[in-house]
Amino acid sequence: MTSRTNRHTEGRNQGGTGEAASSDLEHRRQLAVARYLDGDPIAVICREMSCAKSWLYKWKKRYQATEPDWMQERSRRPESSPTKTPEALEAEIIRLSQTLSPDGAATVSARVIRDHLRHDATASIPSLRTIYRILNRQTKEVASPSPAMNNRHDNLTPRHMTR
Repeated sequence: MTSRTNRHTEGRNQGGTGEAASSDLEHRRQLAVARYLDGDPIAVICREMSCAKSWLYKWKKRYQATEPDWMQERSRRPESSPTKTPEALEAEIIRLSQTLSPDGAATVSARVIRDHLRHDATASIPSLRTIYRILNRQTKEVASPSPAMNNRHDNLTPRHMTR
């Protein structure tokens, strides 16, 4: 909901969260589309409901009488990530990191791991930044780094490995 529609909720549950707020939004969408279907001009509906025309056009476009949940918000998460690093390659990077520094005391940079991947003739070799992110993500899953280490800016060695 935009700041314009947030200001003019006309006595509805304003600071509500969860089911009540969602229900109010769905009711508002249904009301706007119903008014449009009854023949009210879009400009009048938007002015009286204090909403943008683009908002009304969005819900008018999604309206389908046969689907009872047409007025619910849709996820914006992409259905697929075609450029995502394959899980097998991520596992290989983590395995190399653990092999090159089994106790975790020595620093293993993204550059060293990339050189090992080249030596092993891996089909696609990710960038240094991608390797760094994979190592950083893996470390965050194990344990979160200390706040003091967040101030370091070495883009070739993961923060958790610099001391």
